[in-house]
Amino acid sequence: MTAQALDYSTLREALGHHPTGVALITSLDSDGQALGMIVGTFTSVSVDPPLVGFFPMKSSRSFERIRESGFFTVNILAHDQEHVCRALMRRQPDKFEGLSWRPSAHGAPVLDDVVLSIDCDLAAVTEAGDHYLATGLVKDVQIHRPVAPLLQFQGGYGGFVPGSFVAPSDALVAESVSVVQGIRNGMEELANEANAEVTAYTKVGDHAVAVAIVKGQGVSTPTVLGSKLPLAPPFGEVFLSGASQEDVDEWLARASTIGEDMAQVSLQRLDHLRRHGWTGSHSGLFRDNRLFPALEDYGIEGVTPARHREIRKLLTEGVRDLQPPQPADGKAPGASLVAPIHNTAGRCEMMLRISHLPAMSGDEIRIWGQQLKALAGQAGSA
Repeated sequence: MTAQALDYSTLREALGHHPTGVALITSLDSDGQALGMIVGTFTSVSVDPPLVGFFPMKSSRSFERIRESGFFTVNILAHDQEHVCRALMRRQPDKFEGLSWRPSAHGAPVLDDVVLSIDCDLAAVTEAGDHYLATGLVKDVQIHRPVAPLLQFQGGYGGFVPGSFVAPSDALVAESVSVVQGIRNGMEELANEANAEVTAYTKVGDHAVAVAIVKGQGVSTPTVLGSKLPLAPPFGEVFLSGASQEDVDEWLARASTIGEDMAQVSLQRLDHLRRHGWTGSHSGLFRDNRLFPALEDYGIEGVTPARHREIRKLLTEGVRDLQPPQPADGKAPGASLVAPIHNTAGRCEMMLRISHLPAMSGDEIRIWGQQLKALAGQAGSA
């Protein structure tokens, strides 16, 4: 289309094919009343000096009032805050009615559950066609919730997941659910006998996705359907059952970047799996109170690069809590065990996990490991 024939609606539709982040710009007027406006044009401008910017329309009354204050705070909205975005876009005297927020260093609103907030002094306002470029000098940055941000794309809203974390097909999960149905009764019996949780996972890319969960009577656990676990050392060894040495080497190579201790524990878990047909680890304060809750949040809230790095850091810190069960006298504080489900080609594409086991002896843990292995074998045969 030629420049002469280009009109506003066509340009807007075309540019809508480029996704933009959604941000709330907040401030206070001279009477201390909270001000806010939603923008899809927030951007980083400079690192040295630290500058950010956004492009308000010249006709915006909200920006006129923010400009008078001389400062503003950027709220980067999270992927699950579309309802917040729409509420703030309504024309009403108090845009923040019904919304929870706390004051920033400047006193401007920072909404609950946003990804991050950036406090700025208004540095410059430059004309840019029918918009202004408002530039802010960054005074403070706070990351509140490292999850996927809210995006605007082709007139709609959504979130972002890196391509390497996207499940390839719902058909894969559907097939796994069909396999699990054949051992559902066995999962319920095992969960009730052990007073624990039994979960079936299927391999989707480099993650394990929960496709069925059974909990014993009175067991309260955080695992939810669809939650993910990363298949990186020291986890994921169960999917190497029946795998080639090349696959094993590739898996171990991921541990080489996070320390010798992690590589050693990864090898211990893999060796335990090969010798017994199941593996896992004892319960531990760090693992149960910090690592596993973080893993559950990781799989529920969204797999972002920042969340992925956080999990890798926690894995490194909690490496001692991830060693496979060892023969010992007395009772262990509990355990989480896994066993492979093999397909007709002898490869593991699914696994069973029994977790939140109560305190028990090493011999008792081995008994539950063998029962889990047997149940996984039934699923493979089916």
